[in-house]
Amino acid sequence: MMIQYPAIFKFTGQDELIYLADSSSFGQQYQLQQPYLTPEDLLIDATGQAYLLDQVNQDSYALPSLFQQFELSELTALVHAHFFALAQSCVVKIQAPSIPALFGLLADADEA
Repeated sequence: MMIQYPAIFKFTGQDELIYLADSSSFGQQYQLQQPYLTPEDLLIDATGQAYLLDQVNQDSYALPSLFQQFELSELTALVHAHFFALAQSCVVKIQAPSIPALFGLLADADEA
C-alpha cells in the first residue's frame, strides 16, 4: 500500500498532529518519534487511510495493511483539536474541501 502525501502522524492522547509533506519528512519524523510510539499511534494519509505506526517495517518504511478509514469530517475535527491545543483562535472556522487541503493547513501553520 502506497502512502499518499501529504500525511500526518496522530499520536494517542495528544491533540497535536505532525505534518508530513513527503516520504523524506516521514522518514525523518519516524526516526525521531519511533522510541515513543504506542500501538495506537497512526499515520493518516491524504486519502484518509490510517496505518498503525508501530507495525512499520523499519528497513523499508513499509506500512502494514489498512487500520482505519477516516472521513474528511473526522479529520477536520482532529485538525480543530490540533489548533485548539496550540491556542489558535477561530478553530471552528477551519474547513477544507479535501483531505490534502486540510493537511495543507497544518503545513501553513508550521511555516508561520
